[in-house]
Amino acid sequence: MTLLIIVAAVIAALALWVVGSRVAFHLEDRPRLVRATTVDGWTLSLWHRAPRQQRFVQPVVLCHGLGNNHAIFEFRGRSHLARVLADAGFHVFSVDFRGAGRFAPPDPSFVEGTIDDYVDRDAPALLDAVQAATGQRQVLWVGHSLGGIVGVLASARQAKGRLAALVTVGSPLFFEPRSLFLRALRLGRFFAPAGVFPARVLSTLFAPLAGWFPAPPVAHLTARLDNVDGRDQRYLLANVFADLWSGVMEQLEGWIRSGRMTSAETGEDLRTPALAVHDVPTLVVGGSVDHLAPLSVTQRFFSELQAAEKELVLVGTAFGQAVEYGHGDLLVGRDADRDVYAPIVRFLERQATPS
Repeated sequence: MTLLIIVAAVIAALALWVVGSRVAFHLEDRPRLVRATTVDGWTLSLWHRAPRQQRFVQPVVLCHGLGNNHAIFEFRGRSHLARVLADAGFHVFSVDFRGAGRFAPPDPSFVEGTIDDYVDRDAPALLDAVQAATGQRQVLWVGHSLGGIVGVLASARQAKGRLAALVTVGSPLFFEPRSLFLRALRLGRFFAPAGVFPARVLSTLFAPLAGWFPAPPVAHLTARLDNVDGRDQRYLLANVFADLWSGVMEQLEGWIRSGRMTSAETGEDLRTPALAVHDVPTLVVGGSVDHLAPLSVTQRFFSELQAAEKELVLVGTAFGQAVEYGHGDLLVGRDADRDVYAPIVRFLERQATPS
């Protein structure tokens, strides 16, 4: 009986911590919620952070990666990218793709999505919502990981002509098969019989343990954890993760295995026309020890990108920083504001039209 009471008390304490961490996160300087509706009937959310003093015409759109939501840009650390850009004078919109954040499908029983949906349906709807809020048709797109891939692909499709500039952060446009990542994708699909893997629930359950105990190997794929304080790891797990569509994982696994980036709907090549886009100035940011977007992949992407104006920023000890950089810590590492945000802000300020 005593053991049951102790177990119940521990569970209750962990539950209270998780609830408290979410409340604390959402009460901090919250941006304004804006809604977007896609052509196939999904309602998406994006979060508008207005500048104290507007200095630039084009707004910035921040797009999360696989298994994350908008909160990775609104992270409660000492300075997050959304706030840094708003302080620099930009209107900033941190977006949620379908399945992340506050969303509503057209049919509650329908739970499925692909990367094609992000590129051809979500991206245009989010851009339309930004235009309705600001009057600006063109935006400055900043995408982390899959969010950067979506920006690159969309610039040659439904969002053609709507990106004034593009920043990719840890975005692999080519692939080096990683057995651990492929196993993680297969496992995720196996445990997604209803079409979705419950990553948000699992990350929340493990959140109180983060930083106190050794992380599983897959966690080291997603970030260099030495760059993220234990307390921040716990807040991140409790707030920034989203569920994973089985269709997205299947499409991504197919890309990695084949080396080709094709549409799930038509089978057409998505990468070649996207790399050929000439009129979108692009900044490519890569981490020195990023296991999901290795240096060789980042450099090949930059080399084959045909943008008339392009810039490459690599961060790590070999490039002048005090620490190595992995994947997620490019955004949430303790020194990311100095090492990663600063070159992003400088690039966007050069590309934007003064207000």
